[in-house]
Amino acid sequence: MLLCAACGGNNTPSSTTAPTPTAGPMAPKGSLVRSFTASAAGTVTVTLNSTAPATIVGLGIGIPGGAAGGCDMTSTVNTAGGSAPQISASVDAGDFCAGAFDRGTVGSGGVVVSITIVHP
Repeated sequence: MLLCAACGGNNTPSSTTAPTPTAGPMAPKGSLVRSFTASAAGTVTVTLNSTAPATIVGLGIGIPGGAAGGCDMTSTVNTAGGSAPQISASVDAGDFCAGAFDRGTVGSGGVVVSITIVHP
């Protein structure tokens, strides 16, 4: 159930779930995290579609755990919204989580975050 950025081996391509954007509010120092189950080995991509108001936030992929938001992020980037995935990781089948988090840039009114997670 570990993330593997450069796994070797003979992997057969697998299908992915249809991407469904998820939107929700994120408070200052908060996070918007979604859990998901990868049904097979493959690549997970996460896209920060937008924040309203526009700001740069952290975006990450990880495993469910005790960290803030219930996700121990193992791979993160700082990013603004866009149409192309900003982060990806190779995963085995299992439970994972991904989402956005405040890197100190979210104002006192918070932001509305829209993310799309695509996984096998």
